[in-house]
Amino acid sequence: MAKRRTKAKPATKPKAKASSLKLERISTGIPGLDDMLKGGFVKNSTVVVQGGAGSAKTLMCLQYLYAGATQYDEPGAILTFGEDEDAIRQHGRMFNWDFSALEKKKMFTVIRFSPSEIVKIIGEGGGIIRDTLEELGIRRLVIDSVSIYELFFQNKYQATESILNLLDMLKKWKITTLITSEMQVKPNGESKGNVEFLTDGVMHLYLLRTSAKRYRAIEVVKMRDTDHSSDIKLFEITPRGLVIPDGAGIKAKD
Repeated sequence: MAKRRTKAKPATKPKAKASSLKLERISTGIPGLDDMLKGGFVKNSTVVVQGGAGSAKTLMCLQYLYAGATQYDEPGAILTFGEDEDAIRQHGRMFNWDFSALEKKKMFTVIRFSPSEIVKIIGEGGGIIRDTLEELGIRRLVIDSVSIYELFFQNKYQATESILNLLDMLKKWKITTLITSEMQVKPNGESKGNVEFLTDGVMHLYLLRTSAKRYRAIEVVKMRDTDHSSDIKLFEITPRGLVIPDGAGIKAKD
């Protein structure tokens, strides 16, 4: 009796392996902001924080550094071109953030240079800044502010070239960095700055006014390689720092 011929099974395509790439995150330490960022800043990214005077840019950045040092054991530093060291410590005391104690533990450092000194240091490959950051194991950095830095140059091309060199160095040093930019921004308004096109992320802090009062709001405009909230959220300045309460976003206004 002839054997029954069985049909060959069609070849099955190998199942695609799930991507093993998972973005590492850095918690901001700011209540409500990690939710807007879907988990925090992407590790080793550079984010510009734009806003006008009084919009709480410096406060937000100092809170990011303080939380990193006290909650996540990540040493931080602020590279400043204008802010006095004592003024930075005073900002912290208003919220019971003891930066002096963190300095003694080498968990917080103030690096102060003039823009002309920074230009020279960048041209030499980072020099003393790189050595300081490496020696202290800095994982979080704030640069305050790029607006002062840009004023040193005669034209935008020179400023852009120098900032690009700085950002390239930060990538190599593997530091998650916030850069403040003094710029009046409004919901639905276009940014007129240059640095937002060079960084991984852009956040806007608004100080808006109604007929009765002023209020503050935050928006994540851009975050490379990750999703983020598209809402404009109100935030409060409390005795423990900046807080973004739960709730729906606000409608953009001119």
